[in-house]
Amino acid sequence: MSESSSNESLITSIFEKVLARVKPGEDIKRKLMMVYEEIKALIHYCLESRGLINFETSLQGSVAKDTFLKDEVDLDMFILFDPARYDTKWINEEFVNIITRCLQSQGYNTILKYAAHPYVTAYVNGIEVDIVPAFRVDNPKNIISAVDRTPFHTHYVKSRLLEEKLRDEVRLLKAFLRAWNLYGAEIKVQGFSGYLTELLVIKYGSFLNVLKAAISWRAYKTCIEIEEYYGNEKACKDKFKKDVLVVVDPVDPDRNAAAALSIRSYACFKMLARLFLEKPAIEFFETSYEVQANVNEIAKLIEERQKALGSCIIILHFNITKNSPDIVWGQLKRIQRVIKNTLEKYGYKGVYVDTWINDEMSRALTVLELMDCSDYEFHMGPPAYSNEAISFLKKNINAIIGPWIDDKGRIVCIRKRKHNPIEVIRRVIESSVYTSVRLEEIKKIVSVDDVKAMHDVKFMMWFKNFLLKKHFDKIMKTLI
Repeated sequence: MSESSSNESLITSIFEKVLARVKPGEDIKRKLMMVYEEIKALIHYCLESRGLINFETSLQGSVAKDTFLKDEVDLDMFILFDPARYDTKWINEEFVNIITRCLQSQGYNTILKYAAHPYVTAYVNGIEVDIVPAFRVDNPKNIISAVDRTPFHTHYVKSRLLEEKLRDEVRLLKAFLRAWNLYGAEIKVQGFSGYLTELLVIKYGSFLNVLKAAISWRAYKTCIEIEEYYGNEKACKDKFKKDVLVVVDPVDPDRNAAAALSIRSYACFKMLARLFLEKPAIEFFETSYEVQANVNEIAKLIEERQKALGSCIIILHFNITKNSPDIVWGQLKRIQRVIKNTLEKYGYKGVYVDTWINDEMSRALTVLELMDCSDYEFHMGPPAYSNEAISFLKKNINAIIGPWIDDKGRIVCIRKRKHNPIEVIRRVIESSVYTSVRLEEIKKIVSVDDVKAMHDVKFMMWFKNFLLKKHFDKIMKTLI
């Protein structure tokens, strides 16, 4: 057997194993439709008994398009209202209250969430049901809220993914992305939305072809069209100048379906695409195993890091005051970005920062590792022959070592840092107003007791991964 045939056989075997694991069976589909009909009947009763008319209920999202993964099941139930009779204020103030009371009266647990406007999530027999109000419009150009576009997306995808094989190709792409935490357009992930995965498969015809195409994508310079609205890449990129990748929404050509994609997620996907095509392996589709960790192990790891690298760990404890994931993650990511930029401006090198949030969305821990946490810094001055040289000498007369002139003629010294990292972070936080998170404490981790004070099993597993930073560990052995 030739190397090419052997590779194709291996890839086919991998795909079969992945689909056997992620593709839902008919029993799951029947269960979902039973739940949908049950909640639909209840919603209609509750709305109609209050005299509400001119609305319709429809199933949207990946279940409606049959592109969902069997272990990530949720139902998107849209209630479409006539915009001539109902407005956004009524939805925000009346609809969510009616639906919440209706569901709770029948014993269903509910949570109020936010997107374009509030929607209600109910939990029915272990299935999450999102009940989303939207306006019924005849053209996506006439939408009132962003979710009004969804029914048009669903119709388009269903009309293009008629074959089961194509829908399975979407599942392969979703499984691949999910394994690397690249699946989802929400701010927490900033990756590939379900709709974007469907469009990519429609464009390229298969998961494998998406990977092959991705290799030739160029950051901030690639425009992908299915319906050819713009006709050439330059006109398209002129329209979407700031986006790392453009996939024109065939339903609304003024919208980029890949707008949420971050440069980090884009870069990661491109690298993984190249790696898989070179060395295909089932490990690319496997989610990371949860790393078991205990307090003493974490403390020892931090101690070794401090001795070997001079690094330090700083943890910010936040209370979450609003249960809206996108808003909370948006503010925390902004905090991360501002802290990192400010510390680097003050001479701290190798700043790595990430955030963990508990399942209840009540507490967040933002963790920083500074690779150079010494009280002293290497300070580079101007060339000794410049007019600023004498001024630099005067300012650094109390340097710990130096000043001296290096081989390139610049004045350098080692001096005590002027800025304490914890005080820098505190000033950064206090200089801005955050409506969804409140800072409770900033703490430098220096002993096992500091680690014990944070003890939470899920956080400890996350924290160990944070320290190890072995994001590609599961595929490294395949590269040998």
